Amino acid sequence: MAEGFSGHCLCGAVRFQCDSEPMFQANCHCDDCRRSGGGVYASFAFVDATDLKMVGRTHSFQSLSDTGNTVTRYFCPECGSQIYHQNSKAPSRLGVRVGLIESADWFRPQANVYASRRLPSTPIDPEIKAFDKMRG
Repeated sequence: MAEGFSGHCLCGAVRFQCDSEPMFQANCHCDDCRRSGGGVYASFAFVDATDLKMVGRTHSFQSLSDTGNTVTRYFCPECGSQIYHQNSKAPSRLGVRVGLIESADWFRPQANVYASRRLPSTPIDPEIKAFDKMRG
């Protein structure tokens, strides 16, 4: 992967640029990630908050994770695209939605988390580590 990436929401009102490679890449199969994005799972590129530059206004929604941490999801108020999320356990790490990244063919998840919650019809690559809940 070339260092850094950029992307935008569906309508283009929110744009972002990251100047570094992701520190971690993962798919999440938890109920909240499925509901917040409307997909059978969510794919994230995790970056340091200081490396992500945003242009445009976002709104946020907070919910509690099953471990009691606050998860804040940031989304475009115009089109509703979820841009990234932040967990109170590690507030300096942001999970950017891979589906919004331009040319994300470099994406290679290193883990499937909450694999125990995946829909039975969703295949999981046996070469990628799978964790029943959050990776430990």
